[in-house]
Amino acid sequence: MQQRKHRLRKRVEGEFIEEGDVGVDNLVKVLIRSFLRADSDYGAISDIKTSVDYVYALIRNYISEEKLDIYALKIGDQILMSKTNVNFDKVYEVIREKAHLEVKKGIIEIWNDPENRLLHLLIIPLRKHFPIEYVAESDRERTISMLLEEFSNT
Repeated sequence: MQQRKHRLRKRVEGEFIEEGDVGVDNLVKVLIRSFLRADSDYGAISDIKTSVDYVYALIRNYISEEKLDIYALKIGDQILMSKTNVNFDKVYEVIREKAHLEVKKGIIEIWNDPENRLLHLLIIPLRKHFPIEYVAESDRERTISMLLEEFSNT
């Protein structure tokens, strides 16, 4: 999985080089186009050197304007993206078999898969799945807190 991330990152970095001097708007478009071409249903934008809120607003606007079948979510200092997965029910079934439910609140469920060090954020009514990697238990707990804060009004 880690190797695939690096391959996508190199491909995206290559596109930035090809496009020359580009602004944040164009970088967002390149990232989203690269994500759409990628063979993964999930993506993350991290290491953002400018305002995460500003980049998130650009992403949401671009997705809306282009009527893309992507859902973006800002969690802390990163932006997660998920393509619509027609196999959501199958994914949900596998998650329920391999992970245990940590939190069920409003429209979200957070499942923990400690063997793979993954949290699975599910937004049930939207049928969206966001796998979030963590390194240590403190990362897991911090991520769950951020998710709960993000969705506290739901």
